[in-house]
Amino acid sequence: MDDLVAFMKERRRADEAAAAAWAARAATVSAWAQKVATLLTRHQIPAEQTLYDRVGEQKVRIASGWLVLTTRTPSAARPGVLKDAGILLTPSAELWQYDNEWPMSARLTATIPAFRTAEGAALMARCEWILDNVIEAFADTLDRNGIDVSELEEL
Repeated sequence: MDDLVAFMKERRRADEAAAAAWAARAATVSAWAQKVATLLTRHQIPAEQTLYDRVGEQKVRIASGWLVLTTRTPSAARPGVLKDAGILLTPSAELWQYDNEWPMSARLTATIPAFRTAEGAALMARCEWILDNVIEAFADTLDRNGIDVSELEEL
């Protein structure tokens, strides 16, 4: 019984540390998102992309903004097939990950997903994908729209 108690206490400490690290990383990326959204708005770059999810047979509008990353990656579900995935930045600095193999988009939040469930683990992986790819996507978006790094530094 003592081993089980020790394991559960250690797991709780590890989960708390992971949650704190997640919150810090998400806060940093969210601050960058706010700056990028501010610059895109200031330069009057239209936030014209709309993200939809499927709810049953219906398409439901989730968010509008700028596609800061679009990519085609190998499908895990269908070997040899490429799937579309990407990151949408909204004018209010929300970051959404879309993936055409999932009916719902994933929004990055400061709270770590409940990764001990299958759904939570999938959501966490999708949000980590945002965290891992968004810095380069932000840089590419600013470059593509002619926004100089000096403007970013001024914010």
